[in-house]
Amino acid sequence: MEFDQTKQEQEMSRASRLRVQEDGYLKKRRWRLAGIALLLSVLIIWVVIIFIRQNGHQKTAPTQVVKPVKLSVKAKHAIVIDAQTGQILGQKDSHSQVGIASQSKMLTSYAVLKAIKAGKLHWDDKIEINKKSDWSNKDNDRYAHLDIHSGQKIRVSELFGAMYTSSANDAALALADYVKPKGMTEQEALNFWAHELHLNGSKWYNATGQVNEDMGPYRVKSASDKAENTASVEQLAILARKNLELDPNLRDYYEKLGLVYHPVDGVNKIKRTEYAKFKQEVVPKLKNKEKLRFEGLKTGSTPESGGAFTGLLKDRDGHEFITVVSGAGRYTDQIERYQDTIDAVEEVLQQRKPVTFNSGEKLKKAEKIRAPKTQAGHLELTVADKRTYWLKKSAKGQLGFDRPNQIKVDSVRAGERVLSLRPALKTDFLSGSKIDDYGLPLASQKSAKKASDWQIFWRGIF
Repeated sequence: MEFDQTKQEQEMSRASRLRVQEDGYLKKRRWRLAGIALLLSVLIIWVVIIFIRQNGHQKTAPTQVVKPVKLSVKAKHAIVIDAQTGQILGQKDSHSQVGIASQSKMLTSYAVLKAIKAGKLHWDDKIEINKKSDWSNKDNDRYAHLDIHSGQKIRVSELFGAMYTSSANDAALALADYVKPKGMTEQEALNFWAHELHLNGSKWYNATGQVNEDMGPYRVKSASDKAENTASVEQLAILARKNLELDPNLRDYYEKLGLVYHPVDGVNKIKRTEYAKFKQEVVPKLKNKEKLRFEGLKTGSTPESGGAFTGLLKDRDGHEFITVVSGAGRYTDQIERYQDTIDAVEEVLQQRKPVTFNSGEKLKKAEKIRAPKTQAGHLELTVADKRTYWLKKSAKGQLGFDRPNQIKVDSVRAGERVLSLRPALKTDFLSGSKIDDYGLPLASQKSAKKASDWQIFWRGIF
């Protein structure tokens, strides 16, 4: 019995020791796992911190909310945008599709300017007028055209000027035929160009803007006689802004009182421009309290849609606005479309104030931004190009920007643009606008060389 009892005590003692050992092992394991978990947590936090530092952003001031002014002008459709940034400042039923008549010529203008920029077309190139684009036998009061005939060759610059300043239909047709992609009809080319600009829902039948039944050999057989080009006023603003981007000199076209062209070498012909009529017959009748200056661009009207005008206006402080009005009085009225344009801009100026950032200006809280791949480790920045944004007249505080925590460049030249800051602005910009269109561009004040691999690695960790 004593032997059995001793044996039992030994087994219990052994089991107790095993339990103690097992408890110690479990405690060590728990501490080891806790240490690993702590280390992983620290590592994850450190990785998150590095990621935020490298990819994060911060606002330099609270976001301002600015919706477009609801315009109360007489025109059925209207829009006012800042010509540079594309910020929509005011609008009235700006998305409805309406007949655009001669404003259609801005799409052919886009195609021509794009071809010139690409070097595929030159202003001195000559285009031969064919039988289809010869409109010399049409009534000039109803169908604006030049005194040119089939077989004659006219410079691109003269056709373009005639299309823009005198709304010459033959010039628009000749240009569109010349620059259209090979194998396409003129209508197919127009829709192709509209697709490039994302003018979704717009309809295009011909380069002039005339109704289908009046287009003779350009008539689209699959469409009705009354079919006409349509677009929204916002889409026309997009088109106008793109043209100005491709050729800022379009501003000069509207100042010409007469157009000189040469259908034959040594022969000069002159045609009165739309601006001549506007300056002599319209301007004296307009109420223009803000002294807005008209710099362009294109009129148009249809019996169904009424008077229309796509304009470029400048105020006394030099701010430029692209405007479009449609349904501005009867289509034969020559005053109301311009008066509605003035009224729309003045209504915006009464309710909005400009905030301008000038070239060379240092932006608060963004004058120096980390650039770990450069030797200095940071860049000192200034505004590269002048930008204006529009806030409510009652807005308080400064306009801020969404600035990155660091810039991913390794070397820059003095004056080189390095980024565009997104304004801390809840507002509307033209459809399709990108940060490069409306952002505030910043440039490096000084040249910066690339850092060594060791510097880049070390800064990436710390």
